[in-house]
Amino acid sequence: MATFSELCIGKRLCAAISEMGWTEPTPIQLESVPEGMAGKDLFGQAQTGTGKTGAYAMITLGRTRAGSQAPTTVVMTPTRELADQVSKEMRAISSHTKHRIVAVYGGASISEQVQRLEEGCDVVVGTPGRILDLHGRGVLVFDAVKELVIDEADRMLDMGFMEDMETIISLTPTTRQTLLYSATLSKEVRDIAKRSMREPVEVSVSHDDVVSDLVRQYYVEVKRNGKMDVLRDIMANGDPKVVIFCSTKKMVDDLYSGFSAEGMKVGALHGDMPQFRREKTINAFRKDRMNVLIATDVAARGLDIDNVECVVNYDAPLDPETYTHRIGRAGRAGRTGVSVTFITPMEDRRIPTYEEYMGRSVERVTRKQIQNLTISNPELKAMTKERMKDDRNGKTSKPKIKAVISKEKPIPLSDVTVLSLDVGKASEVDRVMLTSHIISCSGINEDDIGRIGMGSNSSFVEISTKKASDVIKALNSSKLKGKRIRADYAPEKKRCKDKLKDKP
Repeated sequence: MATFSELCIGKRLCAAISEMGWTEPTPIQLESVPEGMAGKDLFGQAQTGTGKTGAYAMITLGRTRAGSQAPTTVVMTPTRELADQVSKEMRAISSHTKHRIVAVYGGASISEQVQRLEEGCDVVVGTPGRILDLHGRGVLVFDAVKELVIDEADRMLDMGFMEDMETIISLTPTTRQTLLYSATLSKEVRDIAKRSMREPVEVSVSHDDVVSDLVRQYYVEVKRNGKMDVLRDIMANGDPKVVIFCSTKKMVDDLYSGFSAEGMKVGALHGDMPQFRREKTINAFRKDRMNVLIATDVAARGLDIDNVECVVNYDAPLDPETYTHRIGRAGRAGRTGVSVTFITPMEDRRIPTYEEYMGRSVERVTRKQIQNLTISNPELKAMTKERMKDDRNGKTSKPKIKAVISKEKPIPLSDVTVLSLDVGKASEVDRVMLTSHIISCSGINEDDIGRIGMGSNSSFVEISTKKASDVIKALNSSKLKGKRIRADYAPEKKRCKDKLKDKP
């Protein structure tokens, strides 16, 4: 059995790891840590849960001294949750080395983050937007950076962070060591690695487990314009709890808009959705407030819900690894599940590649057969009804679902102040992006934001009156899409009867 001391990371790191209860290195740690400790750039393919955080933590903490004023390590993550998780794990691993770790991300007090950075730190873990915001304020400098980590690179691309990522990479010293980790090695990810790394060592340990026997796999041959009809058949077959995978964000939006217009309770997940909305949607799906979730692959990463009955590949994935990862969402916790993949005439070779990869067959069915498949699980339905009982009167209740896409349908606020911002559609900013930026900069809650009106070069935003002055201060020191924002109280509009009074 391999030991952590064999990785040559030093006694103090080994002592901390032992106190954490880790007994032996994971495959990604065994393969990448020795290469990283030798100073080589790393290009690693690894899923969440494989020990990759521990791998790059050992490398970066093992190669840098504690006690710096400016950070020597910067770790980029796609979400604040991952930034928080990574920073906690790095603090535990550095308990004996005394490296100071600071997490920076939107939705938290920026003044506290500024204060911690000014006190000095060794490692900064954060989301690209907040990292650049703090750099723009002159608080976070990159001159001393020796280690740059890009975690979940594919997910950051899906969330639209390409430009921010490349800006941060360009601002760090060219002599740095770069460690990039991604669950998938797409062309875009490889292009980033090529531009930012020097002869990187490639390490891959992300091969998915064999698909559970509890997932019954089917495919149906369908023309592209006939997919929606087949999808409706599946959703009407016992009203199953279903995850629908699409290959593009546009297709997710199109399906969501269509079903929502019909009054259906559906959720959507893709990279343009702010993190707080992603959390809200997943929570509603987990608590059975909606039965249908439409998602792209990367946006659904980390979706761990036991009672998914059916997975639909609305767009058949190109590679078998993505296929197995998708359909593995069903058949969890010992329960049976069903997967249905739509295959167009141009995609007829994909099923054989899936079958060869898994070592098992995928059954062909017709549309009529789909209508007669057993998809919904009665036992799960009974459990769902029990969970949804109202504790007060013992009756089954149907919770109301709020809009989950953007501030197109905002919750009215009782006491609001309207703010004027000098940014609009001409800057390629939409309501979702603006809402996310306001929350990220000011730390207010989504419920403190009301309606948003957008023009070409300006916007008007309703903010809870008690939070308005703080929001103005936060926005006036921020940038969005590279543009510094000016925010102020909007001029008060006179009502019609007041205008008439002013007339002579």
